[in-house]
Amino acid sequence: MIFWTGIALALFLAAIMVKKGLYETWTLFFNIVIAVYLGLTLGPVLKNLLGIDQAGVEVLVLLGTAVVSLTVLYLFSYIIFLSQFHVTFPKLVDSAGGGLFGFLTGLLIYSFIVFLICVSPLNPYFNKIGFNSASIQSNTNYMIWWTGLINGIVSADQKQDSLDQTVSALIENADKSYQAGKATVEPNEPAEPAQTEVIEKKITPADLGPPPELEFEDI
Repeated sequence: MIFWTGIALALFLAAIMVKKGLYETWTLFFNIVIAVYLGLTLGPVLKNLLGIDQAGVEVLVLLGTAVVSLTVLYLFSYIIFLSQFHVTFPKLVDSAGGGLFGFLTGLLIYSFIVFLICVSPLNPYFNKIGFNSASIQSNTNYMIWWTGLINGIVSADQKQDSLDQTVSALIENADKSYQAGKATVEPNEPAEPAQTEVIEKKITPADLGPPPELEFEDI
């Protein structure tokens, strides 16, 4: 269900990007890939520099790094390329290319969001509806594949699996936190009050004792 929800949202964005065209949509997609890559690589580093080990801080740093990176990259692309150059394609290629990269962009954005939800403190709540590391595996693989291409280009040691290890470690830590929360002892149910049996004792004349003696004054 989670995967097909992403497909539906990606198709919706593809329908919108058909009108934008191939040139603008490809630029947006490329910037988002780099922004997600920077979020995954710089996010943990910035979190360690901040020295804050509270729940949810790492997710906010990842998201903030990606959003700031995307804003800077897209502004740079718009000022240098989009506003200065206009690349024309045949109408069919322009529409089909815009729809294709719109679909890829929508699926990448959705994959990054569900990944952040999975590693956030909201994990226990979404886990109850089947939102876990297994159900988003296809989305994380898609995200890692695109960002891995960037990592293979810019990484000096060419470690293709470094991003995979980073993502896997974040998901594993979130799963451990969820399992630790499930293992906590639940409060015991209040004990039912003990039922006491009332024994009725029949009173006999012997139990009453002799009748009281009444003294009458002389009239």
